[in-house]
Amino acid sequence: MKKDSPIPTLKGWLDTQSDDQLSTILRNRPDTVLPLPPNLASLAARLQLRASAIRAVLKLNALELGVLEAVANLGGELHPVTAPEVVEYLHVALAEDLPAQDTIDAALATLKNFALVYGDDQLMIAQETMPALPVHWRLLPEVSDRGQSEEQVRESVDKLSDRHRKLLHTLAASGGFGLTRDAAPDADPSRPIPQLLASGLLARVDEQTVRLPAMVRRVIEGREQLPAQVRPIPRTAAPGSNDGGIAAGLEVVRHMRLLIDAVSHVPAPTLKVGALGVRVVTRLSKELDLDETELARLLSLGMASGLIRKGVPDPLPMDDDGGDYVAPTPLADEWMESDLAHQLGTLMSGWWKQTYAPWLVGQADDKDKPIHVLSKTSIIDSLPDARAKILSSLSRVLVDNLHADLAFHYPLAASRMNPDTITQLVQEAQWIGAYSQGVTAAGQALIDGENPTEVIKAPAPVENFIVQGDFTIMVPGPLTPAMQKTMDSIASLESPGLASVYRLSEKSIRHALDLGLTTPEILEFLKKHSMTDLPQSVGYLLSDIARKHGTLRGGPALSYIRSDDPALLHSAVEAGADVALRQIAPTVAIAQAPLLQVITVLRAAGFQPVAEDGEGASLNISPSPARVPAASPPPVVPALDESRVQAAVKAIRRENSASQGTVSTQPTLSVLQAAVRGQRTVTLGFVDKQGVAVHRVVKPLTVNAGQVDAVDEATGAVHRFMLHRITEVIVDN
Repeated sequence: MKKDSPIPTLKGWLDTQSDDQLSTILRNRPDTVLPLPPNLASLAARLQLRASAIRAVLKLNALELGVLEAVANLGGELHPVTAPEVVEYLHVALAEDLPAQDTIDAALATLKNFALVYGDDQLMIAQETMPALPVHWRLLPEVSDRGQSEEQVRESVDKLSDRHRKLLHTLAASGGFGLTRDAAPDADPSRPIPQLLASGLLARVDEQTVRLPAMVRRVIEGREQLPAQVRPIPRTAAPGSNDGGIAAGLEVVRHMRLLIDAVSHVPAPTLKVGALGVRVVTRLSKELDLDETELARLLSLGMASGLIRKGVPDPLPMDDDGGDYVAPTPLADEWMESDLAHQLGTLMSGWWKQTYAPWLVGQADDKDKPIHVLSKTSIIDSLPDARAKILSSLSRVLVDNLHADLAFHYPLAASRMNPDTITQLVQEAQWIGAYSQGVTAAGQALIDGENPTEVIKAPAPVENFIVQGDFTIMVPGPLTPAMQKTMDSIASLESPGLASVYRLSEKSIRHALDLGLTTPEILEFLKKHSMTDLPQSVGYLLSDIARKHGTLRGGPALSYIRSDDPALLHSAVEAGADVALRQIAPTVAIAQAPLLQVITVLRAAGFQPVAEDGEGASLNISPSPARVPAASPPPVVPALDESRVQAAVKAIRRENSASQGTVSTQPTLSVLQAAVRGQRTVTLGFVDKQGVAVHRVVKPLTVNAGQVDAVDEATGAVHRFMLHRITEVIVDN
């Protein structure tokens, strides 16, 4: 191309493209579609906005970025370059790693489909495309301006004096460019700048400007050259083990049920910053028998799934201090009653959009303070995107090749991912069952944007188990929600899994009795669901504990305590000073406190009182589960469907339609009335409220009282135009 030839523009190139090509560009750049661009100039301006270009380059793979970098290095931002020149540059830069010609052609086509590169025979880079890349971004192997290798550059830098080295460090810190009179070709060769230019460690831009080559800068800063991953990694991944994934996921479901129960009865108070303190985390960890890392994962997952939330619970705890608490939402009640597939699917969907990074708990934040569970400093907004990219890569390759696959398919995002974050997200995928020796069916559903509940084949709940003489209960599968709640009350889990083992103990049975269950009810539950006869040892254990349990009886009066053992009652009165217990008879005492508070104080003192009603029957006086209001669902952003794309293409073709029509010389009113009668489509030229001249393709419906109502052909919407604003009416040929 001649030097005086006009530089091609993106608008001019868009004007030559077919409707199909424009539709492809709009699908790839959906942020430029709404509101509908009125013409090609508007579309070209939107495509060259920095924010839009950033979104576009994030979608490119390493080869496409490499081709874009090659075009830029050849000067494609300033003047047109040809495709053969790009291929030749890549051949020099990549040598043996050069992909096949058709692969490079496909990468160029992709860049055009994103409108990042435009032109047919002559290629140019759209404005704001290269600035959209990270500062100092470079993918292709570097070649110094003098053709020196990295080893040669490193040797030259090592031989420099402190003065020369300091000058290079200054240039590196200031962006790589510097102004100096010593850049002129006739400058004093004894000065540092001419010496560095002569050695190839600086490059001359003009007579007053020097540039620090990228390779020299990297050597000065001590950064290693990473190999460019411009070839895709061969697929090696096999489908994951769905059974293994479901087994892992159902264990998370069981832990979530326990967590919901725990914070239902005792909501977890938050610190002023909204996080959970160390004491609360330690208490929950001991209560649920989970390590604190697992608990942090569980709390983060519950928040992301909407099952628990920070807020003011109803009812408030008795020791309310006026702050916020972590407590279940009403959604937790529905979740607890749903089937296992729905429960696991809900947790997986919540994990997919989770922004909390529980592995950061305990580390120092920017202010050198420890990060607490559910604190704002543990939130990473980019986690959902990183999670999606990592799981997508794992659907193609094994874990050993994960980093290489990420580097090819998502080079910009991968360059920003912390290696520890990648490791932790892979572990989380295994923990929740999205990855088990490969991506599971539920994990693939998440990648495809589908509901994982549809593909989770959870085992059917069982209603029978085996009670053994050593007080263990063997459960061959998951229990129904009602049975699971009873089992958790009377026995402690000893061996988790799809087939689990529980153990009856004095502590677990006392816990059940404290919750209001009676010995006959426990025996009936065990006999009804046991596949074998109930061992005598289990009956003896229940009878023995029942004799010791409930020897103190309490009732609402504003409350009383009674016992057939006067000495035991006397000891209880002495222990109940905090609730003002007063003995009024050898076997009866009263308190000026609610019964629940009296029972709590006496249990803390080592007694085992049981609540009773007016007829002596046992009562469950546990407080109502605390709940906080559920969060409002986020607004759903409508997807860019094909009808919107086609409407946008019609909208940006309005100028062309106007130029191809005939401007009527008849009075505007007469033409519009004729168009109404003939149901003809016309192009209106008018001035909007901002004084901007606009063309719009419409079909007039009515003309009345100085107003025109017409249907916009692009959107189907009805608009009203004032006759005095209409400048011309173009009748389509």
